[in-house]
Formats: sequence, C-alpha cells, structure tokens
Amino acid sequence: MKKILFFTPAALYYAFIFYLSSRSHDIKVDIIFFDKVIHIVEFALLGLLLSFGYFMSLKSAPLVKAVLTICSGILLGGLDEFHQYFIPRRSVEFFDVIADAIGILIGLLLYYYFSRSMKGRIFAEKLSKSWP
Repeated sequence: MKKILFFTPAALYYAFIFYLSSRSHDIKVDIIFFDKVIHIVEFALLGLLLSFGYFMSLKSAPLVKAVLTICSGILLGGLDEFHQYFIPRRSVEFFDVIADAIGILIGLLLYYYFSRSMKGRIFAEKLSKSWP
C-alpha cells in the first residue's frame, strides 16, 4: 500500500493532463513550436512525479528505475495522443510524443539532481521513514 501512495501524485497529475486533452479548444498562439514547449513542460513535471514514485518505492538499481520512468512516461504520452484522436478539433502528432519524451527525460534529470542534493536526501530519508 505504501508503494502505491508514492505514485498518487503522478496518477493525479496524469488524470489532469488527460482531462485537459479531452477538451476541444481553439487557442492560437503565433509562437513557433509553442505547443511542443507546453508538452515538454507538462511532461517534465510528470517525469519528476513518476521518478519520485519509482525511486521511492522500488529497491532496484537506479538504472532500472530510470528506464521504468522513461518507458512509462513515453507510454503515457502515447496514450494521451491516441486519446486525442477521438476528440473533435484535436489532432494526433508524432512530434508531440517526442516532446513528451523529452519532458520525461528532463523530469527524470531534475529528480536525479534534487535527490542528490543534501536537502533532497534528507527529505527522502524522512519521508520513507515516516510512512507506515
């Protein structure tokens, strides 16, 4: 049960992404690649949250946790794009999945950076000890 709780933030955030992608919208921004930047930012946060879930719940090697983060993040990005196929006025773009994957990698790197800092290690130790 404790391990599942570490994935709760990622699950809730992905549900929010899914909700937003379920909505048809006609927002036009004249900045080149603006939509890709949005994908990178939103999936960087998802990558950070998935990393938190995997690194806090699994006792595997860090490389295994990183690969799981990347694979599950890309899978979720692909599912989000597939889901948009069925939404009116939404489109499916392969480069959105690429932007999602870049965001997941950035989130993983951010998690790695923060977990290596002294404050990050202290936080992780306190959190893992305080859970039943």
